[in-house]
Parts: sequence; C-alpha cells; structure tokens
Amino acid sequence: MIFPMGSNLIRDIVKEAGRRQGISLSKLANILNVNHVYLFSVLSSKKISRPLIRRIAETLHLPDLPQVYEEYLKTKRVENKGVRSTQKGSKNKSHKGGVKP
Repeated sequence: MIFPMGSNLIRDIVKEAGRRQGISLSKLANILNVNHVYLFSVLSSKKISRPLIRRIAETLHLPDLPQVYEEYLKTKRVENKGVRSTQKGSKNKSHKGGVKP
C-alpha cells in the first residue's frame, strides 16, 4: 500500500480509502458513532486516539493504518520536540502551606 506524504498523512489515507468506498469523512463519523469534529481532529493529528484509528482501519479495510499512525505520531513528536508548552497557569503564583520562598 502506497501512502501520500505531507502534513495530513492520516487524513489523506482515510479520505482516499473512503472515497473509493463511497464514504465521506462525515459519513464515516456517523458509521463510527463519533462526533465529526472529533474525527477530523484525530485525522489531522490534533488529538490522538489509537482506538479510533483501529476502528477506522477495520471499517475501511486498512490493516496497515494503525502501524502507519504510530510511525506518523513518532515523526510529529520529533517535529514538536523542543517546543515549549503554551499552557496558561503552569506557574503556581500562590503559595499554599509550607515555608514561603
């Protein structure tokens, strides 16, 4: 199986397989009984869900998809390595209990 390359690898694989079977991403979300926004987030690697990827693989008959997903996640982790978190509230501004600094 040949997979497309690029930043939306998983989404492209699933979209192409669905197209061949006449299943849009929205229809796939309905078949899998998941919110379409959540499905799109997982396929775009904004969220990680190995169980959902396995269900997609079974539904669209893509046995290699979970392995490709794992490899793709590894590359995403390398790309993001060294990027600082932008979460707010990571510093504890109030001191509760113990000795004050």
